[in-house]
Amino acid sequence: MIVGGPVTQIPELVLSNMDFVDAVVVGEGEESTVDLVEALMRSSDLDSVDGIAFRDGELVVKTRPREPIDMEHRPMPKIPSDIAEQSVRGAHVYIEVLRGCKGSCTFCQVPRLFGKKIRSRPIDEVVEEVKMFRKKGAHRIAISGGTTSFYKCDGGWVNEDELCKLLKSISEVVGPRNLSAPDIRVDAASDGVLQAIAKYTIGWVFFGIESGSQRMLDKMLKGFKTSDVEDAVYRAKRVGVKPAGSFIVAYPGESEEDFEETINLVRELPLMDHFVSIAEPIPGTPLAEEIANMGLDENPLFKEDESSLGKLYNLSIAESRAYRLMVEGYYSRSLVPIGDDQVLKLFLKEAKKQGEDIRLCTKLVKELYSKLNTSK
Repeated sequence: MIVGGPVTQIPELVLSNMDFVDAVVVGEGEESTVDLVEALMRSSDLDSVDGIAFRDGELVVKTRPREPIDMEHRPMPKIPSDIAEQSVRGAHVYIEVLRGCKGSCTFCQVPRLFGKKIRSRPIDEVVEEVKMFRKKGAHRIAISGGTTSFYKCDGGWVNEDELCKLLKSISEVVGPRNLSAPDIRVDAASDGVLQAIAKYTIGWVFFGIESGSQRMLDKMLKGFKTSDVEDAVYRAKRVGVKPAGSFIVAYPGESEEDFEETINLVRELPLMDHFVSIAEPIPGTPLAEEIANMGLDENPLFKEDESSLGKLYNLSIAESRAYRLMVEGYYSRSLVPIGDDQVLKLFLKEAKKQGEDIRLCTKLVKELYSKLNTSK
């Protein structure tokens, strides 16, 4: 079996714990996978294939890193026949327009998987792909690439002209009501970018806010201030863009005071929606390494919440914070929703499910990192 994807940033973690895996494709897989399959078919030496890892007896062999692929002149994808029935955050399909991220967020794999150099696809090739998906029945299109506002920003932070051209060109094919460009960094949301989103898309953006505590933002290496968050949200509203925000709770070192600052920010900001996640240790990220080295007795996922809420629902500190922020976000929306006990039950279920899943992930990460450190 051949394995790829984000987890392969540390191939030793895969090969030392999954006996059924024969080889790992490290990083981008378009070229490495083809070369690997051809080498296996010829029974050739795998050492000659760049960008993979495999076992040689008890050893894990990593070959020379593969150079990042050229984003121009990529072959068009094979489109599934049921594409019109699929939905990802309301879109039938997300079309990749760039790779790479200039950010350094400690919980994110994008810059570690794709690098910090921005590689953008030509507008005409993106439009050609959009037209192909339209012919197959996909009407609602979203564009992606980590952070859309980095499109064609080879030298600076934002290239307004090129991003506006991209959005305009796609919008001319699908119409503004069928296009979204949701993932925008707070510090890359220039007035020109926001105006283009308002004009050429459904007018909805998704800011990775993460925390209302400057101390936690600095620890996450977000690279912006809480004042930048407020500025971006209010500027978006002024030009007719509907902002939503994502938040991370129970990040290592987050105190109750830090969490209260996040609660206060959520109450203040006129966000249309809120997405709340418990900090998850994705292998290969600084967050995963920090959590792997923490004792379980230090981790809020494994510490009981002694508050009345925590005792009532048998929640960990992490689950309690996730639930509380989901509820605060729901009742702080700029369009005030109608209260419903069923909604609160769904939030409680989601907080507990996240806690269960990420506890399992945490134990696995600790075990994998421990084995990796022992083998060194």
